[in-house]
Order: sequence, then C-alpha cells, then structure tokens
Amino acid sequence: MPKRIEDTRTVNSDSVVGKRLSKVHKPGTMFVVFHGGKIPITSRITVGRDESNTIVLEDVLASRFHAMIQKVKDDYFIEDLDSTNGTFVNARPVPPGKYVRLHPLDIILIGRTEMSLQNLR
Repeated sequence: MPKRIEDTRTVNSDSVVGKRLSKVHKPGTMFVVFHGGKIPITSRITVGRDESNTIVLEDVLASRFHAMIQKVKDDYFIEDLDSTNGTFVNARPVPPGKYVRLHPLDIILIGRTEMSLQNLR
C-alpha cells in the first residue's frame, strides 16, 4: 500500500516550529518549475498522480503519491514516498525513506516528468 501523505511526519507539518516556519515568506522563494508551470516551495509540496497532490502529474510512470519536497529554514529536501519507479535528482536515485538536499538548478525526474528547482525573482 502506498504511503499516504497524512502518514508522513515532517518538521513543517507537525511541530510548532514547523507551523511557524511555513508561514514565513521571504524574498527569493524557490520554485519547482515543470512543463512551463511553477510552484513556490513555502513549506512542503507533494507530487504524484492523485488529485490531492500539490503537483498532479498525468504520467503513468508516476505513483499516486510519489514524492514530497519541503523547505526547512533556507534548505530544500526531497523524499521519495515509496514510489514504484523511484525519484531521481541529477540522475541519482533518492533512497526510499531518506531525504536528499536540493540545490538551485537540480534536475528532478519523476516518471517521465522533469522538474527543476529555481530561484525566480
């Protein structure tokens, strides 16, 4: 059974500090850029085929709940949510259950969908 987003405990979603951090909006917000669209990362976003995700992919190689990207202070991390086909950052697999730090211009591959982390002003 795929890991549901509400089962994923994160700094931003569960702690008092995390809730406070998720409300802070600073200049220079990072965005996930994909298919000509962009989504700001202010706390956490989820990616997958299910309609409840922040980024919904119409990609048969993406799992319903594929990955989560979250901001902790000024750092960005991605976690693979036990997806079937894996999540890749710069062609390297994200180990299941582990967070990988993201940097500007990193290429994220989920199924056939390429995304990048960019600082748009």
